[in-house]
Amino acid sequence: MMWSVRSFRKGLTLALILSIGTSCSNAPKQLEMPTESYQDLVAYFEAWREYRVPPRIDGVPDFSAETIAEQWAEFPAWRAALDAFEIDDWAVSEQVDWHLVNAELNGLRFDHEVLKPWERDPAYYVYFYPYDTDVPNREAPMIEGSLEVSYYNYPLSDEDAAHIEAGLRIMPALYEAARENLTGNARDLWVLGIRSIRGQSGALEQYAERLAAERPGIAKAALEARAASDSFADWLEEQADSKTGPSGVGKENMTWALQNVHYQPYTWEEEVTLVKRELARSHAALRLEENRNRHLPDLERISSAEEYDRKLNAAVNEYMAFLEEEEILPMKDYMEQALRERIGSFQPLENPDDLRGFFSEVGYRD
Repeated sequence: MMWSVRSFRKGLTLALILSIGTSCSNAPKQLEMPTESYQDLVAYFEAWREYRVPPRIDGVPDFSAETIAEQWAEFPAWRAALDAFEIDDWAVSEQVDWHLVNAELNGLRFDHEVLKPWERDPAYYVYFYPYDTDVPNREAPMIEGSLEVSYYNYPLSDEDAAHIEAGLRIMPALYEAARENLTGNARDLWVLGIRSIRGQSGALEQYAERLAAERPGIAKAALEARAASDSFADWLEEQADSKTGPSGVGKENMTWALQNVHYQPYTWEEEVTLVKRELARSHAALRLEENRNRHLPDLERISSAEEYDRKLNAAVNEYMAFLEEEEILPMKDYMEQALRERIGSFQPLENPDDLRGFFSEVGYRD
């Protein structure tokens, strides 16, 4: 979201013309810009990306109701400008780019009309991510400008350290603003969001310990951010009982998003059919494997931090040897250390009968 548009790098100028209306604060808006060539589309895209990024107040992303309404009031002008492009005679690759931009516009529309993560989803305000993701983008709405600290090179340069510290220092103000912004009534999102914010608090504490000697300023900011995160989670828990509404978006909205945001040619019902088929295949494969190993004793679950470290590090040794002996990959010096950094640490359970999740339960047994 951005309401002042800078000049384009390629020298094109974008004029945002607001028609004058004295009787209504939501006066119609018109976006004037060239919409003839592929280069015009490139210029449009650069301006669009600035528009959709939230403005910041003292470094804090602004998701106030007033700011959100202001962005949404300008959206029809951006929609009309993109629709004005005539792309039938463009190269296929250029037409594809138009559709990628179109998907982004549809995504922002879906955010405003349906998802409203800044209003409904506490997990949207997770700002600190200690580990990278195993897919190109994280698989849920996430706040713009969040701290992905695994993407930096360590030891940190002064420039990177300053950027991380500045990001950590805005988190207390971010969570004060989030208390005002989160007016939705999506119970499941609310309850799961508490867990996400609590998880962030633990990650901040570990990050502070990691950098205490090397970057004490970052460590101090991380601990202050952790305190703010804990306080925010406490507030979310206080509000949880009042949240009683559904979190789902509905079948029609899901179908619209599939077809217009993700460009998938399926309806919600067809997606359910595909998922059920895959689930049936997975269960069949699992049952066949269980039957093949039916004479073996059950695998015992790891029960201590010492056992966890010993077994998972031994698993890395075994896996690296397998890759090398079978010549599956060209071996690189960084591989072993990278794997060891991803094995995590033992997470105790309050109740021994609880489960950590399917894939974690696999790891805790084998």
